[in-house]
Amino acid sequence: MFLGPVNIFTIYEPKERRIVSQNVQDKIVNHLVARYILYPALLPCLLSINVASRKDMGTSKGLELASNFHRICKIKYKRYYILKADVSKFFASIDHDILKEKLKRKINDVEALKIVFDIIDSEENGLGIGAMTSQVLAIFYLNDLDHYIKEVLKIKYYVRYQDDFLLFHHSKEYLKYCLEQIKEFLSKEKLFLNKKTRIYRDTNNFIFLGRDSNGKYARYRTVKRKLRKNLHLYKNNKINLSCIVSSIICYDSLRNNKKKSCTHYSKK
Repeated sequence: MFLGPVNIFTIYEPKERRIVSQNVQDKIVNHLVARYILYPALLPCLLSINVASRKDMGTSKGLELASNFHRICKIKYKRYYILKADVSKFFASIDHDILKEKLKRKINDVEALKIVFDIIDSEENGLGIGAMTSQVLAIFYLNDLDHYIKEVLKIKYYVRYQDDFLLFHHSKEYLKYCLEQIKEFLSKEKLFLNKKTRIYRDTNNFIFLGRDSNGKYARYRTVKRKLRKNLHLYKNNKINLSCIVSSIICYDSLRNNKKKSCTHYSKK
C-alpha cells in the first residue's frame, strides 16, 4: 500500500540488496502501523535473543550476547563449537501467505489486519528493505524458529539478528543434527540457508554482524580490496557507477568506525 511514488534501487555492499525508499506519506503510515499495530501485538511473543529492530536492542546487543556466550563456553567446556547460519535472500523470500497466517494468530482486529495485509501485498514478492513495517514483520517471521531452537532443540546459547544467527554447543555432532533440523524447519517456511552457513571450532575467531569475537571490525580489509577491484572494473566500463558509490559508502563507514567502537566488547 503505497500512497505515492517510491524510489527502488540496489546496493552492493556488504552484499546485493534491493532497497525501497518511500516518500514521506508512506513513511508516516508505516511508522504508525508499526508503532500502534505491529509492535503491541508482536513484541510480547518475541524472545530476548531476537535482537533486531527493537528498543534497547540492535547490533550492539547481538554482539554483547555473542561475546558473552563465547566467554561462557570457553570457561564451561574444554572444547565447543559454533553454528553460524544465514538465511539466503531473507527479505525477498518471505512468503506472504505464511506471514499472513502467522499474523492472524496474533492480531484479532480485522481492520488492523487488512491494513497490514495491504502493506505486505504492496510488494509483489517478499518484503522491501527500508520500511519500518518490513523490519518488524521480518523479526517476527522467524519467531517460530527461535522457539524451536530454544525449546525443542534445547540450545541454551543462541542469538539472532534478523536472518543471521549463532548456536553455541559443546558437541559438534549435535550441532550437525541441529543444522539439518533447522534446514527442514525453514523449508516449511519457504526459506533456505546461505551456502556460507558452517560449524566452527572454538579456536576460530568467529565473525558475527561484521565483527569478530573481540568486537573488532572484521570486514574492513575485505571491503577495501573489493573497492579497489570495483574501481578497476568501473574504469574498464564493466560495472556501473552505483556499484562504486555503494562500495565507497561501505568502505568509508567501516574506516570511520574502525578507530571507534569495540572497546566496549574487548574490555569485557
